[in-house]
Amino acid sequence: MILPKKVVIEINKGILTEWLEENPKSFEKISVNEEELIKILNDAEKQDSEILQASYLMAGIPWAQPFGGGNKRTAYVCADTFLRMNGFKLEVKGTKDIDYLMKLLLEIQEERAQLNPEAMAKIVLYVSKRIVKT
Repeated sequence: MILPKKVVIEINKGILTEWLEENPKSFEKISVNEEELIKILNDAEKQDSEILQASYLMAGIPWAQPFGGGNKRTAYVCADTFLRMNGFKLEVKGTKDIDYLMKLLLEIQEERAQLNPEAMAKIVLYVSKRIVKT
């Protein structure tokens, strides 16, 4: 089972609360478009493996932008949380690895018409190379 909508919203709220405390002049705000979030969660739920489900969470949230801020951070935390709930985790090593992930998520975010299949394939490969059994 994919993460419940309520859990994803709470993850985003926690991320943004901490961010806004440190950056009070930030333009980001705590808000959610629940309709968009539900679509993402439904698409992720339809995938036939944990790798694909985590990848759809990681890509779908930055693409659809259901939150007023923190979409990429929320996507990563949700994908990792989902994997941990299913006996796995993402093992991201170093800033080079994180920078590459942010580049991929920006690529996903820039394509507004649809979830870019090429960028999605890169996310799936990224997750599959970094998933480890706990």
